[in-house]
Amino acid sequence: MRILHVTPDYYPAMGGGESYAQQVSERLAARGHEVTVLAMNSRGIRRADGRPLPPRDTVNRVEVVRLNRTYALHERLLRIRGAYRTLDLLLDSQRARMLATSPLSMRAFVLTLLTRADVVGVFNWYHGSLAYQTCVARRLRRVRLVGIPLTHTERPWAQSPLLSHLLSQCDAVVAMTDHEKRFIEARSRRPNVHVVGAGVDPAQFAAHDGRRIRAAHGIPLDAPVVGYIGRMSATKGVVTLIRAMQAVWVGDPTVRLLLAGSGLPSTGRCDPEVSTAWAGLSPAERSRVVAIPSFREEDKASIFDALDLFSMVSTAESFGIAYLEAWMCGKAVMGSAIGSTGCVIQDHVDGRLIPLDDPRALAACIIELLADRSARDAMGRAGHAKTRASFTWERVTEAVEQIYTATRPATRPDRQPADAVV
Repeated sequence: MRILHVTPDYYPAMGGGESYAQQVSERLAARGHEVTVLAMNSRGIRRADGRPLPPRDTVNRVEVVRLNRTYALHERLLRIRGAYRTLDLLLDSQRARMLATSPLSMRAFVLTLLTRADVVGVFNWYHGSLAYQTCVARRLRRVRLVGIPLTHTERPWAQSPLLSHLLSQCDAVVAMTDHEKRFIEARSRRPNVHVVGAGVDPAQFAAHDGRRIRAAHGIPLDAPVVGYIGRMSATKGVVTLIRAMQAVWVGDPTVRLLLAGSGLPSTGRCDPEVSTAWAGLSPAERSRVVAIPSFREEDKASIFDALDLFSMVSTAESFGIAYLEAWMCGKAVMGSAIGSTGCVIQDHVDGRLIPLDDPRALAACIIELLADRSARDAMGRAGHAKTRASFTWERVTEAVEQIYTATRPATRPDRQPADAVV
């Protein structure tokens, strides 16, 4: 099968959506499919050796075509007097707003229009422009389209009527949770929605060593550690966690808070809300925080293993792969009581669901679980078993492959030369 994946960003750009596109693309290619990824270059993202990303490359059998976002031209055009008013006249307000805030690429549109792929999968609809361009191409030339929107249902962009229109253009849609499936079906005229979920690679967690991480960062082996690993953003619940820990420290100053990921205050590129919460810590409180601004991918499992509890009380999620990563290390997790997370975490079984934006409730849960090792260990074991059984990348890829197979045309178009799907 010839497959074209369209995604805003792709490896080595990091993030949940980027990981999803990479894992599914590479595993489909390993199964013998011809996979091409059409991605937008991330500004500032380079190879490990410092070189810029090439416009075309083959990564683990996947042909990756990277296109430059037309930010400069786009922004210059929108600075012209009356540009927004003109957009409103030419387009409805939803399309005008999307085109005014999302990067564009006419080449991405043309390549999608000319594709000879059997199926086109479109990932990560946060910006919307690539999904919109692909749906327009689908109307001009019949292609089989599978949407993988990774919808954050609580966000304003997910409530847009335009999103409903784009979903209705898809031949099938991949949802992460039952919550997202219900959300999409309520807004789409084509309710061909399949719950697939996200995954992890168990092999990456086979040799985790939390003791090594504790030793490297001066954390005593008997010190309780609560942590978050990921992008430092208020939407990921980092501010709520910091404020909860201030209440935890009143009763037990030996507890450590571990924060690992991009956007820490020390890096100078910090979320303003996180920076404000950090500034509110006293010197004594700040001494109890272990900050790891960057780490090797192969160290991620060991960082999770160094924790006693994992917290990601996000205000919106499509799934939350980090919960699976914590469970693979046998850790209890805490997430917000929102629709998607409630489909991933089973409260009091493999983790805890906390009222949204409630530092006091999170602090109470932390104190309770740190005092009850048997309870948190049982939650970690339950989460580990669930992840191994239902949430691996191989199972995700198998499900996506079946959806693509059912969606592709009964007769294949004439083959193009073997070096290109686009």
